Amino acid sequence: MDYTITKLTDGSAEVTFADGSWASIPLMTNDAKEAFEARVLAYAPKVKVTNPAWIAVNQTGSVDPIPYNDGEGADNPAWLNARIAAYGSWASQLEYITENGLAAWQEQVAKIKADNPSS
Repeated sequence: MDYTITKLTDGSAEVTFADGSWASIPLMTNDAKEAFEARVLAYAPKVKVTNPAWIAVNQTGSVDPIPYNDGEGADNPAWLNARIAAYGSWASQLEYITENGLAAWQEQVAKIKADNPSS
């Protein structure tokens, strides 16, 4: 998806896409281009797709939710356990914020999420 950065402010970049739509993309102090472009892609206009033949209005179904807990566990998907392990305890995260600042912690969280995607 082609984009043009049309405006920069502290903490965000305004991006215009080829179809004329735009988005304000959050910036991190130590952003790598790949991390920024991953966020651009999340904001990008979605490509029109054709619905699969099997789906219909008024169709019903049933799915089982993914169990979630606050600690590592067998019920969590692997990506979630990896994130939980990388984040560390609440106390260690608070200490990190106190010593390094909120922006540095947010950068660390963004990297952990990028390294352990949910899908």
